[in-house]
Amino acid sequence: MFIVIEGLDGSGKSTQIDMLRDRLQGRGEACYLTAEPTELPTGRFLRSILQQEVRADPRTVAALFAADRIEHLFHPEEGLLQKLAEGYHVIASRYYFSSLAYQSDDTDPGWIASLNLLAKRTLPADLTIFLDLAPSVSLERIAARGAARELFETQEKLSHVRENFYLAFEHFGEGENIHIIDAAADPVTVSDAIWEVVEDFLAGA
Repeated sequence: MFIVIEGLDGSGKSTQIDMLRDRLQGRGEACYLTAEPTELPTGRFLRSILQQEVRADPRTVAALFAADRIEHLFHPEEGLLQKLAEGYHVIASRYYFSSLAYQSDDTDPGWIASLNLLAKRTLPADLTIFLDLAPSVSLERIAARGAARELFETQEKLSHVRENFYLAFEHFGEGENIHIIDAAADPVTVSDAIWEVVEDFLAGA
């Protein structure tokens, strides 16, 4: 399976990915965890922009995310396709819906969608799980981490991002298996809801 976990920063993606991996491994199934931006050269440069160490035009950022995603797909050792071929369940934090959600306010969403058609045609997720959270709660959780805020971490921006996720699911998610889960609950409750979705998929696969 290729499972993508989407959501605002602070929605609990990392926690839920770890809990899902543990459940799958408990069944004796191998998992590979990954994230975007990647740790490949394109992803590392993107992180420097998000951390506001480097300035870049929004169109450049959108194009870099698409380029990093292509590397993520096709890299001969660490690529998504390679890991799936090796027999792993791949669980990714973020994929192309994040590009549409985060970049559409500053860049034409149709152009962003066109940049990501290769990924959508090559490897749509078997399951996309969106951890839905109010932006105010997202910011509270980010503040509690004590880390410096990144480029998109303001209430106004996160409100737009949340709206854009729903628009992206509607306009770019045709034919995809997308589930929206309330991320405001405690981690175990959220994990149980995710696991129910995954079990239903496995039962029908």
